[in-house]
Amino acid sequence: MRRHLYASVALVPMALLSAHMSWAQVSTSAMTGIVTDKTGEGLPGATVIAVHTPTNTQYVAPTNSDGRFNIQGMRVGGPYTVRITFVGYQDVTRENLFLTLGQSFRLDVNLSETSTQLGEVVVAGKRNSLINSDQQGSVTAVQREQIERLPSITRSLNDFTRLTPQANGNSIGGGNNRQNNFTVDGSDFNNNFGIGGNLPAGGSPLSLDAIDQLVVSVTPYDVRQAGFIGAAINAVTRSGTNDFSGSAYSYYRNESFIGDKVGNERVPIQDSRFYQYGFRLGGPIIKDKLFFFANAEIEENRTPGQNRTVSSPENPFGQGNNNVVRPKGQELDDISKYLSERFGYSTGGYSGYDFLSPRTKYLARIDWNINSRNRFNVRYSQTEGKSPSFPSGSSSPLVNFPFGAGRNDLNALPFRNAGYFQESNFYSAARIELDPRLEHDQHAAGYLHQAERPAQLY
Repeated sequence: MRRHLYASVALVPMALLSAHMSWAQVSTSAMTGIVTDKTGEGLPGATVIAVHTPTNTQYVAPTNSDGRFNIQGMRVGGPYTVRITFVGYQDVTRENLFLTLGQSFRLDVNLSETSTQLGEVVVAGKRNSLINSDQQGSVTAVQREQIERLPSITRSLNDFTRLTPQANGNSIGGGNNRQNNFTVDGSDFNNNFGIGGNLPAGGSPLSLDAIDQLVVSVTPYDVRQAGFIGAAINAVTRSGTNDFSGSAYSYYRNESFIGDKVGNERVPIQDSRFYQYGFRLGGPIIKDKLFFFANAEIEENRTPGQNRTVSSPENPFGQGNNNVVRPKGQELDDISKYLSERFGYSTGGYSGYDFLSPRTKYLARIDWNINSRNRFNVRYSQTEGKSPSFPSGSSSPLVNFPFGAGRNDLNALPFRNAGYFQESNFYSAARIELDPRLEHDQHAAGYLHQAERPAQLY
């Protein structure tokens, strides 16, 4: 554990040293548009001020010679209040604007001359004003409201990437799931182990309560997103605001939530239990300047070890019951006793046991508004978990036993401690931002550790 802690601490300088400059929209949003007069001519030199209301973060941009403005690196979500000013013209304010991760919000404004004696114009913007030339391919955006309201059995991001019409499980657009690129706050969250068919850390590297927005781009042709041939799955984590907010939650299910009848036939259901509980807390350290967000989650999943039983006079092997194996209980008891007395090895039971798959998740984030042009943010996440696996069921014909049975055959019954755990740990540090347009993004600061080791008794 101490070795893992040292490796985790070392990620922070690694993230800073390996940063590169880009206009990355995998972790931010943007706002573009044109400011015109009553004749439709662009107004050069107009000032556009966008304020993220929850944190009072300001983004300021002038219009160019054509009256166009472009604000990059904006915080996702909202609400935003945008004010457009120009000498000799009436100010225009638009409120309740929300930005989507990785997309440019189009805002076109027409200013009226002050000589018309108009009062202040306040227009409520629509959240879905996204039909513009800045879109880059087919995109499905999942907002925080959807994450909170839609049902999720596994409590993982996979339950929400399936909202993409082109998705079939983990496959998007007919491609292999390993061809996709998954990032969180611009940091690589792909499964680098090579043989995994899911996201790292058992498919759930982050708590859902820590995710702010999720965007799936089926075929992104934005040159800023490269290095993969499948879909781009981008997510951003929550951050603190000027108001303290938090939550505590727990989820539970067991075998009683599973149906046990098919028609009039009753199907035996083994005991199982799933617990998940956690909390989140965010708020200001210094109002309008420094914010924090933290999340912790613990998960315990108990699943049946196996449903097979030993042969006995009351329930003999070979009588049509496929759950009864050839070995007798007395034979396995003798083997277990011998191994314990001779070698001090505990085999564990051989039936009626269960497996525990624990997982812990931690996330912390700091956001600092240095000034109107520069911001700093850093995020660290850590997920540690393990899942049990049975011994390999492979067999070889080069044995004296005529059936050449494997260890999971009806002619064998593995002990509980004959299995092993597959560890699935993930440590990641995210980006820093020092300028709204020139972002120092950390794309590969993650440390992934996966290993196999003998199982232990609980």
